Amino acid sequence: MIKRNILLPLLSVCLCACHHETLDDRAEKYTKDYTERFCPTPVQDMQRTDSLTYDRSTHTFNYYFTLVDKADNADIIKEKQKEITDALLKQLKENTSAKVYKDAGFSFHYIFRSGSKGNILLENTFTQKQYKK
Repeated sequence: MIKRNILLPLLSVCLCACHHETLDDRAEKYTKDYTERFCPTPVQDMQRTDSLTYDRSTHTFNYYFTLVDKADNADIIKEKQKEITDALLKQLKENTSAKVYKDAGFSFHYIFRSGSKGNILLENTFTQKQYKK
């Protein structure tokens, strides 16, 4: 009887300790928690973060933004597309909080929509090949 009383709690502890959260689980939880707590964010630098999602099938973080005021201009975005893309990539390369995901080869997808029309003004996906250069 004493062996049984010791064995059952010991097995329970072992079974609980064996469950490890995967990187996909962490990514999904992070994006869900961030979106619920902070989104939509207040407008800063003529943009607002609407939400973050994570796609397990492609291992991709999706960042959804809305552009407002002067940034909500398709012609300006088109003209500055390379500069914006380069700045996004530089920011991603320097982002230490995403290191574990970058080391695992996850992708990062950015979608910028017009605040006035709702259409996509800019869309970029960065893969490990790009941010590891």
